[in-house]
Amino acid sequence: MDKRHKPIRVLIVDDSPFIRMSLTKILSSDPEIQVVDVARDGKEGILKLQALKPDVVTMDIEMPVMDGLQALEEIMRWQPTPVIVLSAVTTEGARQTMKAFEAGAVEVVAKPSGSNGYGLAGLAQDLILKIKSVAGSNISLLSKRHETSPYSGAKLSRPSQVSVDLPSKVPAQKIEIVAIGVSTGGPTALQTVLAQLPASFPVPVVVAQHMPEGFTASLAARLNSLSLNKVKEVENGEILKAGTIYIGQAGKQFQFRKNRGHLTADISDDSPIATFYKPSVDVMLMSLAQEVGAGVLGVIMTGMGNDGLYGMKKLKASGGFSIAESEKTCVVYGMPRAVIEAGLADRIEDLPNIGKAISDCVKRG
Repeated sequence: MDKRHKPIRVLIVDDSPFIRMSLTKILSSDPEIQVVDVARDGKEGILKLQALKPDVVTMDIEMPVMDGLQALEEIMRWQPTPVIVLSAVTTEGARQTMKAFEAGAVEVVAKPSGSNGYGLAGLAQDLILKIKSVAGSNISLLSKRHETSPYSGAKLSRPSQVSVDLPSKVPAQKIEIVAIGVSTGGPTALQTVLAQLPASFPVPVVVAQHMPEGFTASLAARLNSLSLNKVKEVENGEILKAGTIYIGQAGKQFQFRKNRGHLTADISDDSPIATFYKPSVDVMLMSLAQEVGAGVLGVIMTGMGNDGLYGMKKLKASGGFSIAESEKTCVVYGMPRAVIEAGLADRIEDLPNIGKAISDCVKRG
């Protein structure tokens, strides 16, 4: 069989017999996925990973013998492989998930509560989509970032040479707000970018990160611990202020309204377009194009699919400026590729340069 048509080989690591059986059934129903084996804990998972060399691993966090975080550390150190974490939708589960991202996990799927299979249908769609996305991811980037993680005490890497045809290009208009759209590989990419923004950043920054419901508050708390600016999960109706970075709520759309000269957050289930994503980058950018227009700097980073393409078209039509992450540093080169190939990127930057490029555009716009 041609290599391109071989099924994606998946190893399931979970201490629950019910979850192992359910995931095996779910994944095996897709002809493009093959479950090569299951493991009951992190230690057994590492041994089977070394023997079977799967394309993707699904990993529970709380397990006996060796938990998922310890297993992740070992996997990323010795045999980097795309790992999707299955996490409980609880405050502690979300905190553990942020630690998993730091250790090198590439995605998270919300684990259904209880043992009767409630929520498995939603999990099935999400997990299959993410397995297919991360199977071709540039996992070496995550292992390198893990080695120089902000949480390991190491300094962030210095900006590399700018990978852009016109490195000095800046907006013609004054920037009033920065909007970042990101998906797979996003939590670690956001760590790099937001940590580079100078203190008292002169405009608000808004972020649409694809995540399951219940996880964005912990993501905001983690990012706040390393940013020079305040990072918080956005609240409906709040006025957006300079020097603050607002993370969109998972499960809700992130839109905006102008009210007496102030830009306020409109967080709701309402969406002007049909979309799988909440928050959707398209919806966020479309709203900003309408409410702010040329004063928006849109940034599209690593992620699967093309969410952000339609919104960026609207933003560019209204006079906005755009930055896209280069293929070289994307864990998954999907969202930036769509924007770049459509000719909508004003600047194309390697990840270590994006924070500096944002500051440059805001300062000189």
